[in-house]
Amino acid sequence: MNTENISFWDKIAARIPFTRTGRLARPRLRHKFFFIFLIVIILPFSILIYYSYTSTRSTITKQTYTALNVTLAQINTNVEKRLDYYNQLSNILYMDAQLRNYLSTDYEQAFYYLDAFQYINRTLPSLMTLNSNIQNITIFTGNKTLYSDGQYVKYMEELPAEIKGKALKAAGSTVYTHTDDYTAPDAHFTLARSLSYFSLQHPYGILTLDISDNELYSLIKMENNNKSVYIIDENGRIISTGDQNLASSLLYDLYPIQKELSGKSGHFDLKMNGQERFFTYNKLSNGWSTVITVPYDELLSNTNKATGKIIWFSAITISIAILLLYFTTKVLTKRIEVLLQQIRKVERGDFRLSIKPMGHDEIGQLSFAFNKMASTIQNLIQDVYVKEIAMKESELNTLQAQINPHFLYNTLSSISSLALKEGAGQVYRMVNYLAKYYRVSLNKGKRIILVEQEINLVKNYVAIQDIRFRDKLHMHYDLDEELFQRTTIKLILQPFIENCINHAMWDESGVNINVKLKRDGHDMLLQVIDDGAGMTAEQLDQAMQKSDSPSGASGYGIKNVDDRIKLTYGGEYGVSMFSKPGIGTAVTIRIPLDPPPSAAKAPG
Repeated sequence: MNTENISFWDKIAARIPFTRTGRLARPRLRHKFFFIFLIVIILPFSILIYYSYTSTRSTITKQTYTALNVTLAQINTNVEKRLDYYNQLSNILYMDAQLRNYLSTDYEQAFYYLDAFQYINRTLPSLMTLNSNIQNITIFTGNKTLYSDGQYVKYMEELPAEIKGKALKAAGSTVYTHTDDYTAPDAHFTLARSLSYFSLQHPYGILTLDISDNELYSLIKMENNNKSVYIIDENGRIISTGDQNLASSLLYDLYPIQKELSGKSGHFDLKMNGQERFFTYNKLSNGWSTVITVPYDELLSNTNKATGKIIWFSAITISIAILLLYFTTKVLTKRIEVLLQQIRKVERGDFRLSIKPMGHDEIGQLSFAFNKMASTIQNLIQDVYVKEIAMKESELNTLQAQINPHFLYNTLSSISSLALKEGAGQVYRMVNYLAKYYRVSLNKGKRIILVEQEINLVKNYVAIQDIRFRDKLHMHYDLDEELFQRTTIKLILQPFIENCINHAMWDESGVNINVKLKRDGHDMLLQVIDDGAGMTAEQLDQAMQKSDSPSGASGYGIKNVDDRIKLTYGGEYGVSMFSKPGIGTAVTIRIPLDPPPSAAKAPG
């Protein structure tokens, strides 16, 4: 059953043009690129353009609606603040007790009201001076005993009946009216309120403030970019707008929207003369309304511009992409053919990788040849890696073998010299220590020993040399015994003890040698410190270099120890030395507490 299914799907796959065995697997790669580009790039790109247009149109339209509402709210807020400001100014006069007394008093003789006019002529002009948009401040009074100056104080008969009726009906509240000629140079709107602070039924006068239309125009003139803003009164007459030619006109003559403005606020669409417009409005607290309208052509102008840019940019991009694709495929396939010829030269070797067929075009052949080459490179790397390990192991063994003979020759020389001077008892002792030394150092051919064994090896070596130098070696041990069961490569301390004996003693008092063992983080430190002759910087550099001369034997041992540590544990470990002439020398050997498995085999 499974075999039949696999066979069926294989037949289906063979009929698909882009599969390895399909018909379009045979043409040249250049032709395939063009075909894939037309299907995979142009079609999704066209869908993207359409989606970008619709989403951009929707987004910009919503943003414009929001911006218009924000603008409307801001204009209303600004107008309300200005009207409230002038209302506060009127409150100053409304609650002025001194002014009330002057307006309510019956004056028997003319000179009695001089104080009243002096007070009025001082108070009202000062308010006008502080507010440049106030054209006039007038108090209309019914007190015939008070003189009328025709400017600040007038009789009630001179007040237009419309304003008087509204003010008296409002009973102390503020009312607003406008001049009949909205286009006149001194066009203004009037704030009026009855002065009835104590008796609402019997006012002692009516206060009017004539405020220039520039006060309202300044609040909307910056908001007329691509839209029309109108402030209208209760009857629909335009009080202020960005187009001064429309002032004093009836808004309903321009747009039949009287019914739509019946609510407190809202928005709606209206089509006029084949043009669709968007309207939004909001009423002010004094009964006026702010209306904003914008044609949909203007509303969607940004959308159309953005869409046009997307289409042009997409067309240019597709054209450039086709040209680039043509030249790129031509150059690319040519380079692939050249590379394929070079890979086939390497292909003549012995390759054992099994490669599945990937088609008959250039990419399939390149993949086949490249996999073959990669297999060969992997084999070469493996061979080089094995040989390198063998070489390192051989070098370690060679370095290990170079230490023992060196010390053996010195020890035998010491035994011979001592045999001429001393009796056989001391020779016996020296040979006995020597045997113990070699028993540890040889360690059945193993190069990894316990730290405790390395310390015992040093002590046996020092015992041999102590017989030779007769109490000139003063040894001191400062050892962390918790580290005794850690492992190390052997013979890393003895060469430095030998250096102290051969080079540090410079008088008959001998030399003090301090051997330390301690922990330093994740590392272990072995130190050999002497108070001998010390070395200069040049001598210290020479001691760390290999030397084949007899005089450089100890230097060869120092370099030997440093190389063996680095080869075993890594480049961050090894030997560091400090020395000062006349003070002494300090040697620090750093090895890891937990060496890698390849370097941490337990001693036998």
